[in-house]
Amino acid sequence: MTPTRSAALAAIAMAAPLASAGLTTFDFESLVHGEIVTNQFAPLLTISAVNPNRSHNIAAAFDTTLIGTLDPDLEGPPWAGGNLAISQTETRLGRALIIAENAVGSGDGILDNPDDEGSRPAGQLFLDFSRTIDTFGFDVIDIEGVILEGSSLEFFRDDVLVATVNFADFTTVASDFYDPTIVFGDNTANRVAPISASALASAGFAGAEDGFDRVVINVGGSSAFDNIVIPAPSGLLAFAGGWLMLARRRRS
Repeated sequence: MTPTRSAALAAIAMAAPLASAGLTTFDFESLVHGEIVTNQFAPLLTISAVNPNRSHNIAAAFDTTLIGTLDPDLEGPPWAGGNLAISQTETRLGRALIIAENAVGSGDGILDNPDDEGSRPAGQLFLDFSRTIDTFGFDVIDIEGVILEGSSLEFFRDDVLVATVNFADFTTVASDFYDPTIVFGDNTANRVAPISASALASAGFAGAEDGFDRVVINVGGSSAFDNIVIPAPSGLLAFAGGWLMLARRRRS
């Protein structure tokens, strides 16, 4: 197995409970609470952050299932509301991405007391993909109504902005991206259905139909993000599936 294919397979194996129906989900369950996130999911996905409020720029994992953390608004289930507050099974999100407010203990790559940036705005999360994709979905925790207007998604291709979707669009009836199941607020958990390049183009973003290779989440305030959904790599997904099946047979 070549190093490139080996690395790609490892990224798929870490990506989620899984790649199904042509989609890959990055659920960050391979990370530990406080782990600084950079290239753990490369080459498929590279993650970085900008925090304009601090002297550090850290994206980190936050275990939402813990209690007694520095931000109880990210702890659940149970959740206070949102479309993921229906079933206790569905709403156990585990590790999620945050923009770190502090850098305590960062020397070993794992923050001692992870906390999401509470300033408004909190900063930006950069999700860089190894190829042009045409679908993007995610879960979001604790986006509060008073700050959601400052949160948005920016879609780039070759460093050119091709589309912008505000979080307010998800709760605005007249918006192309309105979802009546989404309810933002304190300690809420919501799943944003995958947004396609064709939907962006239909909403008036000329050029978006050719896809994007970077998504920037402009984070309006204290919040966390999980279950990043993108198209599964064709061919490589089939290879990974075959490899995993072979591994299971060998173990049995």
